[in-house]
Amino acid sequence: MKVVSYNIQFARGLDFKIDLDRVCDAIADADLVCLQEVDQFWQRSGNVDQFAEIQRRLPQFYSVFGSSFNLDASFRDGDGTIVNRRRRQGNMILSRWPIISTRCFNLPKIDSDQRFNMQMLFVESVVAVGDYCFRLYNYHGGYLASEERLAQVDYFASVFERSPGEGGAWSGKADIDGDDWSNASQPPLLPHSAIVCGDFNAPPASAEYRRLLDKTGLIDCWALADRHNIDASSLRKEVSADIDISGKVDHILLSADMVDFLSGVGIDQRAEGSDHKPVWAELDLPPGQSGA
Repeated sequence: MKVVSYNIQFARGLDFKIDLDRVCDAIADADLVCLQEVDQFWQRSGNVDQFAEIQRRLPQFYSVFGSSFNLDASFRDGDGTIVNRRRRQGNMILSRWPIISTRCFNLPKIDSDQRFNMQMLFVESVVAVGDYCFRLYNYHGGYLASEERLAQVDYFASVFERSPGEGGAWSGKADIDGDDWSNASQPPLLPHSAIVCGDFNAPPASAEYRRLLDKTGLIDCWALADRHNIDASSLRKEVSADIDISGKVDHILLSADMVDFLSGVGIDQRAEGSDHKPVWAELDLPPGQSGA
């Protein structure tokens, strides 16, 4: 099972071309994909629904999208009818196996005064690979300040720790006053096993990265499979006039019970669809297990 994390920067490469085909070509052979910075109806990316366009290009995947905010992008057509649509930006998960349930969580945000800052989030999904279920997180932390990222990591750690005890997206008796609230289905699992992917805007030497691992017990795939390259940059452009973060900021992390499945890691040096490079990890899941 190949797991990929990729901040696609709304499909804009260093050549400033918006090209979703380049993004989709880079992830087409994966099994689980976490994308960050997916646009819906932004002028900068041609006012298209990138979530729908990626789905159209990659119909072999189940997919979900989570956004931390939405803004008005509606308009009136030729006869005056209001076309309602919302401008969003967020995280997309693609999976070759069913995505059982999904929840979205907004991360803490500070007011940055003169510097642009945006509401960020992480998406929590449950994926079922046969009988084996696990949580899959798609995280995107802020670029602005370590203070903000530390608060974001603390919040993520609190959710990550308590989630398995919350009983899934819904739990308990489905009947309320004679009405079936369950859609005639069993409560979705919220397993202990977990894969955490994303752009944390925090390299391994940062306080945020260390706190993330300390508080969650998660283990960096590179620390196990390729420690020599744990600091290898996942960026195509190291420092700009507005963003001074550099190095390995995109990570794939595992809960302790999944580390024995890890067989390899890598960074895709060829993909040119963004200012980030896709990072990947290979897992060999044993058959017939339950992740609950």
